Amino acid sequence: MALELCAAVVLLAAWLSLVHRRLEAQIYLYATQSAAIAGIAFLVSILYATPLLAVTGGLIVGLNVVVIPWLLRRILRDLRIPPEINMLVSVRMSALAGLGCLLLSVAVIGPLTPLAEIPAAGLLPIAVTVVLIGLFTTATRRKAFSQVLGILGMENGVFLAGIALTYGLGLLLELGIAANLFVLAIVSRLFLHRMKDTFDTVDADVLRSLEG
Repeated sequence: MALELCAAVVLLAAWLSLVHRRLEAQIYLYATQSAAIAGIAFLVSILYATPLLAVTGGLIVGLNVVVIPWLLRRILRDLRIPPEINMLVSVRMSALAGLGCLLLSVAVIGPLTPLAEIPAAGLLPIAVTVVLIGLFTTATRRKAFSQVLGILGMENGVFLAGIALTYGLGLLLELGIAANLFVLAIVSRLFLHRMKDTFDTVDADVLRSLEG
């Protein structure tokens, strides 16, 4: 029951990220989703006696729940980015797209999960949904900051897929992914600062208008 509850939180946070218009709320949703994934890691570690996965869960808490959201909030404050998200599609269409991502994942991945030897493979459709929603977010947001959040959401989906398929892909690989996340957050901070200093904006539409 607890595993299903955490999985539901992961999915709900991904869907809410499509319909919520404030960047601060998006950061909290990312942290909440990461905390739920860490909870899944701890539960799977206990249920299937995989202690290394508990270490991975602690790593997710430290980086995805604490450090990266703190960096993102600092970027938001330091660059004085407008709090409202600029979308290429409406909130209603975004909500429908999120539902479509879920239905597609269930239709394509769902029939394959009973064939897997790992009991936690039932989480895979949710993981694929989170990746697809992150991809949709990256493609339909005008602000570079929002696009970074979409990429981080996709990374969360990859984490969950690793837990679902191979109990965390091994500690070393999880450490590598976590390091990539941390570097991504640092690079995003430097990148956004550089754009702000050079163009006085982080709006992707304005930056595209400067091409050529």
